Parts: sequence; structure tokens; C-alpha cells
Amino acid sequence: MLASLFSELNDLLWGLGIVSFSIVGLLILPKKFSDKLGQHPLILVIMFFTILYLVIKIFN
Repeated sequence: MLASLFSELNDLLWGLGIVSFSIVGLLILPKKFSDKLGQHPLILVIMFFTILYLVIKIFN
């Protein structure tokens, strides 16, 4: 039971790390590129679902 709890915690931390890395990556983008992404929200939606898909794919 304790091993499964640690396994779930490990998966949670990996998922949190991937999402945090993605957020930090978006925050440190140059202003010009960030402005372009703001003008095209479809690109942001595609990036979000790509990251979400990768997290789900890794843990399944």
C-alpha cells in the first residue's frame, strides 16, 4: 500500500514538474514572441493540449 502511494506521488510530481517547466518556458519568452502568441490564441490552445497530451501519454 505504501509503495503504491509513493508511486502515485512520483507520478504527481513528474506531472507537476512538466507543467511547471512549460509555464516557466512561456514566461521567459522574448516580448516580441510573447506578443505574437497573444495575438493568436489558437497557437496557445494547441500548445496547452500538446503539453496535456504529453503528460497523459507519459503516465499511461
